[in-house]
Amino acid sequence: MPRILHAAHAFPAHAVSQQQAKSAVRDLFSGKIPDLERLLTIFDNSRVSQRQLVMPLDWYLHPRSSQERNRVFIEQGMGLLREAVENILQAAALGAAQIDHLIYVNSTGHATPSLDARLINELDFSARTTRLPIWGLGCAGGAAGLSRAWDYCRAHPRARVLLTALECCSLTLMTQDLSKSNLVGTSLFADGAAAVLVVGDEADGSGPQIVASRSQLFPDSYQIMGWNFLEQGMELVLSPRLPALIRRELPELVDSFLGDNGLLRKDLGSYLTHPGGAKVLDVVREALALQACDLHLSEELLNAQGNISSVSVLVVLENWLSSRNASIPGYSLLSAFGPGFSAELLLLKVE
Repeated sequence: MPRILHAAHAFPAHAVSQQQAKSAVRDLFSGKIPDLERLLTIFDNSRVSQRQLVMPLDWYLHPRSSQERNRVFIEQGMGLLREAVENILQAAALGAAQIDHLIYVNSTGHATPSLDARLINELDFSARTTRLPIWGLGCAGGAAGLSRAWDYCRAHPRARVLLTALECCSLTLMTQDLSKSNLVGTSLFADGAAAVLVVGDEADGSGPQIVASRSQLFPDSYQIMGWNFLEQGMELVLSPRLPALIRRELPELVDSFLGDNGLLRKDLGSYLTHPGGAKVLDVVREALALQACDLHLSEELLNAQGNISSVSVLVVLENWLSSRNASIPGYSLLSAFGPGFSAELLLLKVE
């Protein structure tokens, strides 16, 4: 089975506490949003203590054109993406030219050619490196990218595949958007990049195996989560129906996935779940009848970094790989949700 060898991340330099973010939002929307003080309790209940952003906090408090924000995405995002890749290549003692296939995931900025092409040039990857840019899967993108790396390695057992993810969620803030969804997103989302190295059966290296994956699209749920594209920028779509949908669908989805692989929930040693937000983690814990400690890696990342969309679950994976649990034989479940509305599951095995 294909194996995960290493994972790495890169976070931007501008750290912002949740209280600083709350104060800035109060100044920005004071007199514009009715009952603003009541809505600002969203920041207090988020279980986020701080986040890291690609620009200083004051930069976000002035109207920015879509063109300016996308320029910042390319300039700042490339630095993060390059740092994450350099970190993982150093950890793996590999040169960029030894990577066979490069997957690039994002949902918060635009570039054509996509940033993986720039990365190949800047870090001296082979000109023959095959690449797969994936856009629009949101928070599920990291898990979906990991599944595509698994697919490639099954077809090419000698391959080394580098999965990369970049999200600059903070750049989607619109100062003209007075909706509650905009406040929720502003209280939760952050910026960063991640990279994961996956290899086929015949490549060198040891690590947890990827045993199986499952993608699930829930019918007629496309209005649950996503973006509306306006002249001012990207408007967050986030329905309050989301927790109820997860609560209803997740148990059967997980049980079916595990059952197809001859397993039950009790056979799982770790849950590597995308930290989509406090409510999402609570409903996952409730739906799967988990203990508080089962999602501690997700809770810790949410508290320390907020929600970095597709990047988050890959950082949870990185933190798990460096923990004692990653050396204990058994199975683990990696999961994330995203626009569609959809779910991505992967079954990992340590021998």
